Amino acid sequence: MMKMVLILLLSFPFLLSLDPLVYDSDYQASYQSPEGIMFLSYTEAWDDKKLKELYKELIQNKHGDELALLQEVRIRGGSLGKSSTKGSFHALTDSITLYQGDKYSEVSSFTDTLSHEYGHHFAYHYVFSHHLPFSEWSKIRGISDSPVRWDAFWHYTEGDHKWYPQEIIADDYVLLYGSTEKTDVQEVKESNEPFYLRTQHENERIPNVLNNKKMFHYLEEASGLKIDDSRYIKTPELLHIRDQELRFRIAEKDQIAYKLNLVFYENGVSKESKEILKISSNKTEELAVPLEDDLRGSAYTDVSLSIDVLDLNTSRGFETETYRLTVDRNLMLSKR
Repeated sequence: MMKMVLILLLSFPFLLSLDPLVYDSDYQASYQSPEGIMFLSYTEAWDDKKLKELYKELIQNKHGDELALLQEVRIRGGSLGKSSTKGSFHALTDSITLYQGDKYSEVSSFTDTLSHEYGHHFAYHYVFSHHLPFSEWSKIRGISDSPVRWDAFWHYTEGDHKWYPQEIIADDYVLLYGSTEKTDVQEVKESNEPFYLRTQHENERIPNVLNNKKMFHYLEEASGLKIDDSRYIKTPELLHIRDQELRFRIAEKDQIAYKLNLVFYENGVSKESKEILKISSNKTEELAVPLEDDLRGSAYTDVSLSIDVLDLNTSRGFETETYRLTVDRNLMLSKR
């Protein structure tokens, strides 16, 4: 009861600001899931068959007893006012609304959005403290010192979307519990597109949750839902710079693609860029980046390096911080 009172007090103005629409019985198609969840379409682009497919997509996200508490999933043809959002969750009614259904008429167009909105449902039922600064969740998540916006209920702005704790934990759910698909290794070798299409956290400035085993344990204990070991992706850790070579420690895990993005500078002016693709095996412990051939005979003074990471088993990933390196007259490297 106390929890519900808190939700009502904290959420009411926030939820009203997100969606002024109240219950509307004028739907064009419907489907009721075995759990009793109503899927309602308010656009001709979505019939009952597509709503059933949407339900099948929903249950691909890992779930427990909280699934039966979800009341409705609505899909509307237009947008939410002037917002570009594709979805919203309503804690008062335990319902999800998907927008722009006229434009996005395939279930695959809403895969990550549906997972993200269900992540809100998950968080409200298992980790209510995510609303509160200095909570155990925020400490374990490593965001206590980040510019997180804790005022979403009375001062929500779309421009700060990624900094609200509600959005952080919902994206965490997508990465840790959401439905996945494989990426073909040949596609990665032939194009950068799989890196652009990977599922990643909206906020890349906060710590990588895929590397946070303490958060894994915390969410497992809170929800009773185990996080698959396959979701763990270690952030490459710089071990040393030696003999014009960088070495990073990585997880001993099969089928992780690492795209090394290198830019070479001469007195602050970009002169050349280069990409190196490496794919790990379960015997790979370190990632080596040799630069001797690139530096020999050059006048480069600086090098920048970032690493795009993509798990081919789940299509999840992230980009590391950018390392800035200085090249001395003996062509030796040192980190700035």
